[in-house]
Amino acid sequence: MAGNAADPGSAGYWNGEGGRRWLAHMDQTERLLEPLTEALYAAATVVAGEAVLDVGCGGGATSRELARRAGPARRVTGVDVSAPILAVARERSRDLPNLVFETADAADAAAPVRRHDVLVSRFGVMFFADPVAAFANLRHWLVPGGRVAFLCWQSLDRNPWMAVPAGAAFRIVPAPPPPEPGAPGPFAFADADRTLGILERAGFRTPQAVPVRAGMRWADAATALDYVMEMGVLGRALQDQPDAVRSRVREAVGGVLAERTGGDGAVVLDCAAWLVTASA
Repeated sequence: MAGNAADPGSAGYWNGEGGRRWLAHMDQTERLLEPLTEALYAAATVVAGEAVLDVGCGGGATSRELARRAGPARRVTGVDVSAPILAVARERSRDLPNLVFETADAADAAAPVRRHDVLVSRFGVMFFADPVAAFANLRHWLVPGGRVAFLCWQSLDRNPWMAVPAGAAFRIVPAPPPPEPGAPGPFAFADADRTLGILERAGFRTPQAVPVRAGMRWADAATALDYVMEMGVLGRALQDQPDAVRSRVREAVGGVLAERTGGDGAVVLDCAAWLVTASA
């Protein structure tokens, strides 16, 4: 994985600015993603006695739940490129001796001697420079017949939680050039047919993609504004903008979020992902 600290697909980014942003908003992100995460657990169907690999595990919340489901007799391994994020994951997981974390790029890291029954990932596999090679490598982390279940984002226009704030912001600052279709990044697997083809070429069998929709819910517009200004599409676009410009963007984005406030004061914006499954 490249080391460019400005590239959200690089180890440099997640060990620097990207890691800082993630840690600052990690708990909120976990709450926002709960509906999608529950769908992922249901698809993975981890049961007691199975060894599990969590790719792009971040702060380890998914790894901890998977470790509880697998039970103390089998090991769950969380893999991520970000050392500072994994430091927090390890600190929060001291009570789970069957859970270990490895700082590595699972796209090319050597497979362990003891392979896993299930590979799970929540938005952690869209950044591979060569996704066919990466998934072919990951297949060697699994036992024959092992299962895969991961979440990846659908296109930006199907994700108002990102598109609505970005639309307001990009009336003030230039929108970044659209990535090439399939380029590493949050929307690399937005084309489900392409994603299934990647898995087939990597040697996986019976790949399927099921659409999953949910609502991202913030307690109020101010909380939503703080989050979207830092995270996702908008956070990266504003990273190098001067304070005066950021203030203008903040006012504009705050206005559109206020328009989305419900009677209970909460802001709910739709999100859309693919839930992808396959077998090794």
